[in-house]
Amino acid sequence: MQSESVTCEPGMRQRNLSSMTSYERQGTEKAGEIVMSDDTMEIGKQTRLSRPHRLSESSKVYRWADQANNLLQGLNEQRQHGQMCDVVLVADDQRIPAHRALLAVSSPYFQAMFTLGMREEHESEIELVGASYVGVKAVIDFLYSGNLPLDGGNIDYVLETAHLLQVWQAVDFCCQYLEKEVREDNYLYLQELALLYSLDRLDAFIDRFILKHFSTLAITSEFLQDVRMFKLCAYLSSEQVQCLNEETLFEVAFKWLKQKPERLEFALQLLSNIRFALIPFYLLKYYVLPNLHSLLPLDTSCKVLVEEAIDYHRKLSAQPVMQTQRTGLRGGVECLLLLGGEVSERGEGLSAEVCWLDEEAGKWVEETKMPAPRSQHCVAVLGGFIFTAGGSCSPDNGGDSASDMLYRYDPRRCHWIKGAPMNQRRVDFYLGTMGECLIAVGGRNDSGPLSSVEVYHPADDHWTYVAELPKFVIHIWSCRHHPQGHRLHFRGS
Repeated sequence: MQSESVTCEPGMRQRNLSSMTSYERQGTEKAGEIVMSDDTMEIGKQTRLSRPHRLSESSKVYRWADQANNLLQGLNEQRQHGQMCDVVLVADDQRIPAHRALLAVSSPYFQAMFTLGMREEHESEIELVGASYVGVKAVIDFLYSGNLPLDGGNIDYVLETAHLLQVWQAVDFCCQYLEKEVREDNYLYLQELALLYSLDRLDAFIDRFILKHFSTLAITSEFLQDVRMFKLCAYLSSEQVQCLNEETLFEVAFKWLKQKPERLEFALQLLSNIRFALIPFYLLKYYVLPNLHSLLPLDTSCKVLVEEAIDYHRKLSAQPVMQTQRTGLRGGVECLLLLGGEVSERGEGLSAEVCWLDEEAGKWVEETKMPAPRSQHCVAVLGGFIFTAGGSCSPDNGGDSASDMLYRYDPRRCHWIKGAPMNQRRVDFYLGTMGECLIAVGGRNDSGPLSSVEVYHPADDHWTYVAELPKFVIHIWSCRHHPQGHRLHFRGS
């Protein structure tokens, strides 16, 4: 068939229709009318629409959701077939083909290798000296697929390689795997891995594991032989260490020091973390001191720590004003206490129960009992000790049953001791702290309302009167202490 010519408007070149695509033909037909004769066809009058400045006022971004996955999958298929790979990694004499661009994007190690002028930048084969084939293959497969199979046989190799190549996501997955595998038979080895590769997250997890099971782990020969000194110091100083008592912690430190002679130089650094004041007096004198003398006959600094605790025990009444970190409870938390009071609805009259509020369980739990039932008494806290003073020993709450007794509770040993009694018996009064003292204000007794004020000095275990109030005051409901001016402001009736 003879080729047909198309007549175009000026500025358009003529083409053979036989060489046009169907799409172009449709476009030509839409552009104008095609007039055909026996030998030729002509384009009739064309109608052209001018393009608006903006086709639409709206805009939208379309996202190819699978593009990244498809790209990575395509590169992985190329790698598996040895296509278009421009580098080969060698480990344990085995070869792993890869793409430089993908390695550089995924690993700061390879980014530096391929862009900072190193000779590996131009080499087709790169040997990763010291890296295992198992680890390298697992990490490179992970870069291409996003999957990282881990088990007890390959975890060491994968972690080592991922850390070497700085593939931090793979390192994090290794840490997550190891956290779930920490047990009593491998925790020390895993701790060494964490320290070797600076895996802070795994290291912190193992620390918590050791603190939680310290009572059972610390007495094993493996722990005493292999745990590092700075780690043991951290455990002995922790508020979260789970242990029966402070003498057990001393036993652990003492046995660790005895393992190797070169450890003795760290004795003071280690024993400074023991809260000797929490060890009973008789054990300090007849067990701790003799053992320290046998282990460190020429050392005096460690003995000073024990003698300080012995002096603390001897000054029983002064302990509230001698408190330091080495005398406080480990892991102590604040809680709400309820001491004594009237329980006439139960037909019991006065109560001696001391209860604390378990907020999680939503109930009161009995802690101990007061030395005697009381109501209308006062409670104050000084140096972590609980003081209760005065109150009524009779359900009628009359002033004739007012008490002058002072008791102190030690929550570390669940023990009550009696302090010096107040100078006056009191109910409905105020008891609070002022610096290193307690202060009792107003109230009433069998002689009627009181205006007297007296201060308790724990260091000397005695009460002294101070200036009286200008009038009788009972039922004090608020008090403010101004330490700089040594002033107290009361509100009451």
